[in-house]
Amino acid sequence: MTTSRGLRRLRALLVLARSAGGGRSTWVIVLSVLVACCSTFMGLLFKVLADGVVAGDRTPVLVAAALLAVAGTFQNAGGRYVLLLVADIHDRATLTMNRDLMRLCGRTPGLEHHERPDYLDRMALLREDTRVLADALRQAVVALVLVIRVLTTALLLASVHPALLVLPAFSLPSVWTGGRSRGIVQRARESTAAEGRLLDHLLALSAGVTGGAEARIFGIGGEISDRARTLWDERSEAIARAQLRASLLQSAGWATFAVGYAAAIVWVVLRALDGDATAGDVLLVVVLAAQVNFQVGQSITLLGSSLDAAKAVDRWLWLQDYAAGGRDDTGTVVPPRPLRHGISLRGVTFRYPGTDVDVLHDVDLDLPAGTSVAIVGENGAGKTTLVKLLCRFYAPTSRTITVDGVDLADVDVEAWRAQLAGGFQDFARLELLLRESVGVGDLPRIDDGAAVAAALARTEGADVAGGLAEGLEAQLGRQFDGAELSTGQWQKVAVARAVLREAPTLLVLDEPSSGLDARAEHVLLERYADAARKVAASTGAATVLVSHRFSTVRSADLIVVLEDGRVVEQGTHADLVAAGGGYADLYSIQARAYG
Repeated sequence: MTTSRGLRRLRALLVLARSAGGGRSTWVIVLSVLVACCSTFMGLLFKVLADGVVAGDRTPVLVAAALLAVAGTFQNAGGRYVLLLVADIHDRATLTMNRDLMRLCGRTPGLEHHERPDYLDRMALLREDTRVLADALRQAVVALVLVIRVLTTALLLASVHPALLVLPAFSLPSVWTGGRSRGIVQRARESTAAEGRLLDHLLALSAGVTGGAEARIFGIGGEISDRARTLWDERSEAIARAQLRASLLQSAGWATFAVGYAAAIVWVVLRALDGDATAGDVLLVVVLAAQVNFQVGQSITLLGSSLDAAKAVDRWLWLQDYAAGGRDDTGTVVPPRPLRHGISLRGVTFRYPGTDVDVLHDVDLDLPAGTSVAIVGENGAGKTTLVKLLCRFYAPTSRTITVDGVDLADVDVEAWRAQLAGGFQDFARLELLLRESVGVGDLPRIDDGAAVAAALARTEGADVAGGLAEGLEAQLGRQFDGAELSTGQWQKVAVARAVLREAPTLLVLDEPSSGLDARAEHVLLERYADAARKVAASTGAATVLVSHRFSTVRSADLIVVLEDGRVVEQGTHADLVAAGGGYADLYSIQARAYG
C-alpha cells in the first residue's frame, strides 16, 4: 500500500468520524483510554494485594482492595457508557454513509454503474460495507486502546523480569495467520458477490409485490425457493470452505502462542519456588499473561476488521473517484437556448461498456428546432439507447452529437439536464404525496399545487387527483399506508412529472404511455403535442417521442424508423405511407389490429 493511498483512507475515516459526531468521538477516545488503563492498573493491584496477604500487612491489602473496587466500578460504568456512545456514533455514521452513497450515485452523470454486472457487484458489496465503515471509528478506538494496553502490559512484565518481554513475541505468528485467514474469507465473499445479488433478486420475486402475482399464477414459488436454496447452499459452501481453511491456519498461529503462554507461567512459578519472585509476581504474571492472550485475540480481530475496513474504504474511494471521474469530461459550455437549428447526430455508433456488439450503427439524424420527432421500430431496434445518448446518460462510442453545432460532450451536463424534460417506460413510482410525486419534475415548483394540477390535466391525469379524498395531498403507495394507483395512473403521474417543466429545450418521451390503452394514449399525446408546439414557437424546443404504436405518432413532424440500430426510413407519416416501405406495412397491420 502506498503512502498516498493510506493517507486517503485515513482522511476518509476522519471525515466519517467528524460527520458522525466529533464531540462524541472525543469522549469515546478519552473514556476508552481511561478504561484500558484501569484494566492494567487492576493487575498491579492484584500483585500488591497478594504480597500484602503473604506478608500479613493489612494496610496495603485494604488500600489495594478499596482501589480495586473503585477501578472495577469505573471500568464497568465507563465501559457501558462507551458502548452507548459507540452505538449512537454507529447509527449516525450509517445514516451519513447511506446519505453519501445516494449523493454519490445520484451525482454520477451516466448510468453505467447501474447496468454493468461488475459494477453492480461492487455496489452490492459497498452497500454491505456501510456497516463496516460505520464501525470504523470503534475499531480505531480499539486499536488505540490496544496499543496502550500492550505498552502498559509490557512495562509490568518487565518489572517482574525483562525476559518476560519475549511473551508478546509469541503472538506474532497468530497475528500473521489471523490476517491471512481474514483475507481468505474476504476473497471468498468477493467471488460470490454476484450470487448474493441473485439471491436478493429471487427473494424480491418471491416476497415482493412486483413478482408476486406471476409467482402465484404460474406456481413457480417452489421453483424460486428451490433455486434460492441451491444458490444459498453453493455460496455458503464456498464461504464455509474458506472459513475452514482460515480456521486451520489461525489455529497453527494460536498453538505457537499457547506454548509461550504456558512456558511463561511455569518459569515464573519456578522462580517463586526458588525465592526469586514473590507470590504477587506470580499472580501478576498470570493476570498479565491472560491479558496478553486477550490482546492477541483482539489484535487478530482488529487486523481482520482493519482489512475489511480497508477494502470497504477502497470501494468507497472507488465510488468517489468514479463519481468525480464521470464529471471530469462533462464539459463547461452553456447549452444553447433558445434552440435555433436543432440537434444533429453524425455517424453515431454506440455499444454498451463491457460488450462487443454495437447497438447503434452510423446513425445520421437531424432533430430540427421546434419540431416533434417520433422514433419507431421493433423491440431491440435501439430506440431507448438513442434517448439515453440524447440525455447524456452515455456518450457515443464514436462520432458526435451536436446541439446548434456545439458538441454535446462539451456541454455542462447539469446545465443540459436542466433544459430537459423526460418520461420513460421504466418510470419511477415515487411513493410521496401526489403533489410531490409530480412536483419533483420541477423542484422549484414542488409546492405549487396549481402547476401540478395543470400538468396532470395536460396528461389526462386529472382523474387521479379527483379520485383521492385528499386530492394532491394524498399519500401514494400502500407500504406507507397510502393510495395504491393502477399502472396506468402511475404512468399518468410520471408523464405529468415529465411535462411539469414547461419550457425545456428537449423533451423526451420514451414509451410514456405503454400502460394506457390505445385511445387514452392517442388523446394524451395529441394533447401534449399541441402544448409542445406552443412551447417550441418560443424556445425552439424539440420533442422526441418513442413509441411502438405507429398510429399514435402519425401527427409528428418527422418519423424515424430504426431497425437493428440503423435509420432505415425517415419522413412524415404521409411520405412514409406513400413510399410503401416497412413503415407503411407495419402501420397497416397495427391500424387493422387497433381498428
